[in-house]
Amino acid sequence: MLTILHEGLVLVECDGARLPCRRAFSCLIAPEPGDRVLVSHADPERGYVLAILERFATGDAHICIDGELLLESTHGIQIRGAQRVHLHGEGELQLHGGVLQLAANEAELIADKSSFHCGELQGRFGVLRLIGETLESVVERVVQISKASFRTIEAVDHLRAAHIDYAADESVRLHGKHALLSAERLSKIDAQQIHLG
Repeated sequence: MLTILHEGLVLVECDGARLPCRRAFSCLIAPEPGDRVLVSHADPERGYVLAILERFATGDAHICIDGELLLESTHGIQIRGAQRVHLHGEGELQLHGGVLQLAANEAELIADKSSFHCGELQGRFGVLRLIGETLESVVERVVQISKASFRTIEAVDHLRAAHIDYAADESVRLHGKHALLSAERLSKIDAQQIHLG
């Protein structure tokens, strides 16, 4: 093949003649200059590139189609004894698109290190479990609404804030083996009844 022309046509040298050809629909690999291709002259008005026989340049392949592309592994097609589709790359594997949708009964992600960048994230979970050694989060604002909340801290729980406001509709209970309440300027207890001891 000599060069790529306009509107999807390619210029092919065949038997000393130069012939403009169109890539056949079944030829998924886009031809490049320097490729050795298989040409069909079944249509007397136009030749078609049926396949790329050999590539002498980089060896890279560009799969190009007009329209939608569906890769399907059904029960009628056995791939190594199971219905599986594998995508493997020695280097980097990229997915680009306007909308990305993944649907599966089970999904598993295994990575030594992963980064996630998102402008807005929404999720719905039946059950969410996180198990790890360290959890660090830096956010400007946290809003949490729940019917019940339980926390168990085995060692130390530290809270540092400019203002702390706790309010309960029914009762508040603070208990410890040793309890210390101190203030630099003012400490106030206000109630209808106060019991000490």
